[in-house]
Amino acid sequence: MDMEYAKHLMGIYKDKVLHNRMKRRLEYFERVYKRDNDKRLFAELAFCICTPQTKARNGAAAIIDLYNNNLLFRGNAEDTASILIKHVRFHNMKADNIVLARNIYFPNGEFILKGRINDALKNDSMVELRNQLAKEVKGYGLKEASHFLRNIGFGQKIAILDRHIMRVMDKLNILPDGMTSKTSLTKNNYLKCEANLLEYSKNEKIPMEYLDFVFWYDATNDIFK
Repeated sequence: MDMEYAKHLMGIYKDKVLHNRMKRRLEYFERVYKRDNDKRLFAELAFCICTPQTKARNGAAAIIDLYNNNLLFRGNAEDTASILIKHVRFHNMKADNIVLARNIYFPNGEFILKGRINDALKNDSMVELRNQLAKEVKGYGLKEASHFLRNIGFGQKIAILDRHIMRVMDKLNILPDGMTSKTSLTKNNYLKCEANLLEYSKNEKIPMEYLDFVFWYDATNDIFK
């Protein structure tokens, strides 16, 4: 492990101002779920459809714009795309995926995913739910499914992995044997990297839900979501 770099990351985590900012964001995420607002939960799910190849702040702006134009919960794909084009890449595909997800999870006006989240919480099976969401939400992979669950307060046992996080892991020398930051994140490789990051989190005593913030702050000097 690159001990100097690990020390630098620990400094970010322990910085009083930054730590409090991260803590407030995580408390906000927890409130998203606790408010028991189906539409708010779906907004987070749609946000994570928007984020691939797009900055998080742009994805958030897209969801706010859809909401303000009464399209997030009722717009067709064409109207949805007309808003997304102002904010995100691959706007047509992402519009289709948002409409499809809405049709799946609001079949009778009730957000049926909420019950599955409750069951996963009760049975300590949030990782299994993450894996299922990665399969059934078009536009999701393990990263996006993890991002969604972290953004509603359940990031304790999962990692939001992408090329940037792999570069950090490479610099720390904690990637699985034979892997580099350019290795394709297949499901098997994702789970191997996640296991190593969970071990790093345990050893360094930085909770998983904080690690993503620490890594991204190191790269962007920003704490968002």
